[in-house]
Amino acid sequence: MFFKNLKLKIAYPVKLQRSGGFTLIELLVSISIAMIIITVFVMQQRQWDEQLAVNTEAYELALMIRQAQIYSLGVKGQLGVAGDIFNVGYGIYMRQGLSDKYIFYADKNHNEKYDAGEEIETTKFDKGITIKDVCGSVKNWCFEGGGSLFQADIRFFRPDTAAKILLTNVGGIDKDFPPVKITLQSAGGSKTSLITVDASGQVSVQ
Repeated sequence: MFFKNLKLKIAYPVKLQRSGGFTLIELLVSISIAMIIITVFVMQQRQWDEQLAVNTEAYELALMIRQAQIYSLGVKGQLGVAGDIFNVGYGIYMRQGLSDKYIFYADKNHNEKYDAGEEIETTKFDKGITIKDVCGSVKNWCFEGGGSLFQADIRFFRPDTAAKILLTNVGGIDKDFPPVKITLQSAGGSKTSLITVDASGQVSVQ
């Protein structure tokens, strides 16, 4: 009788209700996704900054080339010049070994090329920008890749608006092979910008 009247209470597992928070695994996954997104954003921003920097310097160089053209056609006189001080050519000079700068000059001795002491302004590129290459229209007349080009002169003389492009190889031979193409590269080398100057004096940036 005792066992008949005995009611056993069986304890069933209690179903726990989930709280509104994150589990540790979910938190770690969320942090990982956020870190990936931030990393991608930072990398994209850095690349955008590099491209902006190299494009800015390319447009600055293009403006200096245009300034040389304007000076040669205008009445920009130069002191210390024999003869007519207003009949002076102006140009931009670049050479291997000066990859981080270029020279804006006045052709004071009228020999139609750059000589030491003729510089008006030497411009150094900002943010690690450098000249990656300068090329004429003939194969191997380049700075880079084992090319034979040593220096490049882009000059303008009154009353002509056309550009006189003087390219000199390592052997001292001068050639005029327009158009000349100047490639600038970012500090990291991943971004470039191209300036093209043709024989007519037109300047373009890509």
